[in-house]
Amino acid sequence: MLSESIQIDVTIHTSDGNLRAHKAVLSATSPVFASMFLHDLRENQSSTIDINDMSLGSCSALLGYINGDINQDEFWKHRVALLASADKYDITDLKNCCEESLVEDIGLENVLERLHEAWLYRLARLKKACMSYLFKFGKIHDFKDDIDVFFRQADRELMVKMFHEMLAAWKPI
Repeated sequence: MLSESIQIDVTIHTSDGNLRAHKAVLSATSPVFASMFLHDLRENQSSTIDINDMSLGSCSALLGYINGDINQDEFWKHRVALLASADKYDITDLKNCCEESLVEDIGLENVLERLHEAWLYRLARLKKACMSYLFKFGKIHDFKDDIDVFFRQADRELMVKMFHEMLAAWKPI
């Protein structure tokens, strides 16, 4: 129905373009969208939603996921943006899928970014996997330059947890 524009009744304004969708499908997937269309809000009156924090491609991937028509490449390409929107619009199954995919590819080039995402979106499995990668596998030593910048930007609670993990993993010689 979406790809053929059948009974589309809402326009979504993204940061770089517009998409059309179905209110009923959005509402069935997200309590946040449901609330927008249930109450006398601007989105319900104008049949438009402003999602300025997503690109057209990321929002298209979101609609693809919601409508059960997203391919693996699009999901992987937009999964961080999908995670943010899943958190914002309370789409639990999408949030879980994004977390699982982020856990799968933790590596030297992205572990600090993944740890920040885990803290930001309250992702326990991802946080645990990042902490294990850093401390149990001893990879924290590979980040001497990057860790200073990370600590300047990190939340105090996250830094305390990292310190406790480091103490637990530390084995005196």
